[in-house]
Parts: sequence; C-alpha cells; structure tokens
Amino acid sequence: MLCSKVQTAPVAKAGLRMALPRVGAVRVNASMQQQAKKAAAFVAAAPAMLAASPAMAIVDERLNGDGTGLPFGVNDPILGWVIVGVAGLVWALYFAAQKDFGNFEDDESGLGL
Repeated sequence: MLCSKVQTAPVAKAGLRMALPRVGAVRVNASMQQQAKKAAAFVAAAPAMLAASPAMAIVDERLNGDGTGLPFGVNDPILGWVIVGVAGLVWALYFAAQKDFGNFEDDESGLGL
C-alpha cells in the first residue's frame, strides 16, 4: 500500500499568495514479508489450478445429456435421427411450397431485388 505525504504551504510569487501542495517523501507501508506470503500462497495454489482436470459428467440412460458436451444433447442415436428427420421434413415442405410462388424474374413480382 503506498501512502504519500502532502503538505500545503503558502507560496509567494510576484506579489500573489497561493496555496500549492508541497510533495514530501513517499513511504511504502507494505512490508516485504507480506508480499512474500502472498507470492508463496500463489505459487502453492498455481499447480493445483493448472492441473485440475474438468469434472466429467456422468451420462446415464435416464439423463437427457444437457451440459455433458454431447452435440445437441443427443445421448441416444434415435434422438439424432429424430432431429435430422424433423429438419428434413421442414426443408421438404418449404421446398415444395416455394415452387408455387414462381421464379420472380419479372420486375412486378415484389419479392425479387
């Protein structure tokens, strides 16, 4: 912790009197012993923090896989096929429906840029 000693003294300058701060000596209050204790604590804790392996989640058949690092939380292969099937169904319905709109090649279509 740094502490500075500041005193205010009147200073006369060309007939004007102003109160300007006069900076004194700066004293350091923190001892080297306290800093050494902090450094030793950090050095002792650093290997534990660096070498700690992340907790591995247990994935059971009853769990849904949230927060386990599985893609999309899929812990059963059938769930992956359901996701792919629903996405494919939505895409197929969109693809079939957009054929009815036309090709938007004329300037009057309103949807083309």
